[in-house]
Amino acid sequence: MNYIVLIKQVPDIKNIPKEAWDWEKGTLKRGLLDNVCNELDKQALAFALKMKAKNGGKAVSLTMGPPFAKEVLRYALSIGADAGVLLTDRKLGGADTAATAYPLAQAIRKVEKEIFNGDRNYIIVSGMQSIDGDTAQVPPQIAEELGIAHIAYATSFNFDKGNLKVERITRKGTETVTPRSFPCLVTTTEWALPLNASFSKTRWAHSQELYLWSADDVAADESHIGLAGSRTNVVKIFSPKDVSQKDCVFENDLGKLVGMLKEAYANKLEVAEEVEKSEYHLPEGKKGDYQGDVWVYAEQEGGEVNPASLELLGKAMELAGSLGEKVGAVLVGEGVKGLSRELIACGADKVYVAEHELLENFLPVPYTKAVSGLIGKYKPQMMLFSATPLGRELAPRVAYRTDSGLTADCTGLDIVDFKRGDREMVGILMQTRPALGGNIMASIITKNSVLQISTARPGVMRALEPDDTRQGEVFEFVPDIGEADLGTRIISAESRQLTSELRDAAVIVSGGRGLKAKDGFNKYIYPLAESLGKFLGQEAMVGASRLAVEAGFIDRSHQVGQTGQTVKPKVYVAIGISGAVQHLTGMQNSDIILAINKEPNARIFRVADFGILGNLEEIVPELIKVLDLRGA
Repeated sequence: MNYIVLIKQVPDIKNIPKEAWDWEKGTLKRGLLDNVCNELDKQALAFALKMKAKNGGKAVSLTMGPPFAKEVLRYALSIGADAGVLLTDRKLGGADTAATAYPLAQAIRKVEKEIFNGDRNYIIVSGMQSIDGDTAQVPPQIAEELGIAHIAYATSFNFDKGNLKVERITRKGTETVTPRSFPCLVTTTEWALPLNASFSKTRWAHSQELYLWSADDVAADESHIGLAGSRTNVVKIFSPKDVSQKDCVFENDLGKLVGMLKEAYANKLEVAEEVEKSEYHLPEGKKGDYQGDVWVYAEQEGGEVNPASLELLGKAMELAGSLGEKVGAVLVGEGVKGLSRELIACGADKVYVAEHELLENFLPVPYTKAVSGLIGKYKPQMMLFSATPLGRELAPRVAYRTDSGLTADCTGLDIVDFKRGDREMVGILMQTRPALGGNIMASIITKNSVLQISTARPGVMRALEPDDTRQGEVFEFVPDIGEADLGTRIISAESRQLTSELRDAAVIVSGGRGLKAKDGFNKYIYPLAESLGKFLGQEAMVGASRLAVEAGFIDRSHQVGQTGQTVKPKVYVAIGISGAVQHLTGMQNSDIILAINKEPNARIFRVADFGILGNLEEIVPELIKVLDLRGA
């Protein structure tokens, strides 16, 4: 077995000088930044090298970037990779995810042919996402271009008589899956501590020749690379402070902090929640650049519609109303037609049901084929997916297969007319999302595409109250899929009941790896939740980071984050949580965030309203005393 590890050199987002921003052009001057290896790609390297140690073979690291990206390849060599390939060419500059995935897939084909001598018995390993884009789109789009299976959110593996078995995270538990054939692609979450290089290995790495390939070397079609091959375009970047003036207030006087927290909480209760309505109307006598209905992918699991999909139906009604179009919902699975009534009550005018016995469980390849078949037949103008683990696996492949642009993790979706120079577009979707670890916001439009596709963060949009009197149509569709389309096989699945439904909690106190042990978690988190709940007059629930769950501090039903629950409480308290992207995705839309951490540069403080610096073992007991005294 051989291995190709996809790695990326990314800007050090902890240190971005002001002069690096070109706000006018909506770009970042990468040459002014320090560059580091993407952290999750270090995890992928460790994952792949562990596979190599157990099963033998050759490991090749592959990256695309400017000449100085050689440094990440040297790092890979120094910790155990056997060869490094740099795909570098000015023609590749300015690429979005689709125009990045295509040349990388071409390079993988060349590695297979020239380095592996045609042997297709290999595994492609990648970090789940990169810190600069946070999209998680490139790996599944590479898999789609190559026509192979991908396994996302991998946490461990083993080889059983030569057969690869991968354990992966799902929204409600875990699965053990195996690829039906090779090559296949695996994306990892935080898996292990990155490996360190010895001095001798570092010297050896710098003595090795790297493969330097251009776009022509990998036979890349120029219409599919760089700006020309991109299906999305960043039209504006701006500071998150332009949207929200949230600056963390650090206060170690606990009496004063509790007073500020109570005041902020009271103010939030007084603010009436309003659903923003688009005031857009098509210009008289003009048609929109895209035609057709507005679709939502209705994610379902175990016969239940994910609430995040119902949020998107509310937004789709607004967008479709602005354009004079209908709202469609797409249901995929086996025996799911009965969910149509709920989707119609929540905003769908039409429900498209793709049922097949092979669609009983979610697998990326057959689900992509089913959804793409519906798009080809009914031709919507846009489609919205939730940025859940399933949505982040499915939407990139659907977008790539349908030649459509995709913008990930959107926090804003609006219909606009857009004009720049001679370019004029009418009634298009303006998609706003955070990037660079939340350091910037980007406004993005779709171009050169069949339809506009977005994933939206759960908890950002608002679901409408169900109206059981609404009427709608149901269209049945039988997808053309067979056993050969499955890609992977689910060996076993463990579904963990969500005994703690955090989504509706008003107050959540969460603990992370900083609690050090289960005893510490129990000693500090539960008493603080009880005291804070009494102080605010609300039931407080206990949450946790993924690392705390995996360390055995608490059951997974309490996990907050991308692979856990997405929450939006009035008050969220994060204790000993550093603020990994996966965790922030699940809680950063909370009304008020209080973070306690001993590291002043912890990312959690970037989204917090209030912060306390110091050792939690000293702070939490004192905070409980103050809350109990004030709440008495």
